[in-house]
Amino acid sequence: MIPGAAMPSVSSVSDSPLSFPTHSFEDPLIGDGAPGFAIGSFADLAPWSSAPYPHRHEFYELVCVTRGSGTHVIDFVPYKVAPATMYFVAPGQVQFWEGHAPLEGYIVTFVEEFLVPQYGDRVSPRQSLALDPLGTGHALHLAAEQVEPITTLLVALAREYRRPGGADVSVLQAYLHILLVEMRRLRRDADVRTVEEDSGTALARRYLRLVSEELPNEQSVSGYASRIGVTPKHLADVVKRTTGKRPAEIIRAALTVEAKRLLRHTDLTVAQVSQRLQFDNPSYFGRFFKRETGTSPGEFRRRAGAADYLRSVTRPPT
Repeated sequence: MIPGAAMPSVSSVSDSPLSFPTHSFEDPLIGDGAPGFAIGSFADLAPWSSAPYPHRHEFYELVCVTRGSGTHVIDFVPYKVAPATMYFVAPGQVQFWEGHAPLEGYIVTFVEEFLVPQYGDRVSPRQSLALDPLGTGHALHLAAEQVEPITTLLVALAREYRRPGGADVSVLQAYLHILLVEMRRLRRDADVRTVEEDSGTALARRYLRLVSEELPNEQSVSGYASRIGVTPKHLADVVKRTTGKRPAEIIRAALTVEAKRLLRHTDLTVAQVSQRLQFDNPSYFGRFFKRETGTSPGEFRRRAGAADYLRSVTRPPT
């Protein structure tokens, strides 16, 4: 069983008891405010705000830690929790928290549809943070002089969200837009590659979103090109120029990440993982996984299990 799969506050949208618990805006903990948006403290949004079990969200999440410590694991990448750090989680990514002291700060959750184009070019959270559904680098460390501008925006968001009589959605959208722009600037200042939004970037971003939404049902570049309405060659040229990766590489990377999630966080057999990801047979899946990761599915699971055990026996008492 997946640890925490029976948590009563989780709204599950999966079609299998072995799928990851999934939090959505139907969760009563965050469903009372403006549609598609919420902001609160770790305590406000407990227990899922620092859930110790692997789970997904259907929405974007921005976390600003102002006090506390521990580890935030996002798709197998452990990020050391420290004050004055922001963390970004995209929809569908598997995350959990471990070994943390009491955390303080802000959590902002929103769906992409909450962002509107009325403030100029639409700001995609993935593009603004120089992230894509397959990327890492989810932690943004704030320098001393950067803390106040960001926390000022978060305080303004929280104040508007709790405004007596109800928040003005347009004000929340404006503050969120400014927050994303400020984070994009901070990442640029930190020499993190940021892609300017143009027609090519918009097409590549649409491709990345489709891959994150449609895998494993669609695994061909030509299939995605048809959905978008361009030729496979044009899609390949634009995606390569924008992301530095060929479309097929992105599909393979997404399949690999999903395979790792299932191998590490569920009790599915290797054959069942192969079937879930729609490989023709387990042997082909095994060859694919070893080519992409350098290890077999079984060995990856054994190593992941050993690492989890070592963390559990070396974790300091609470």
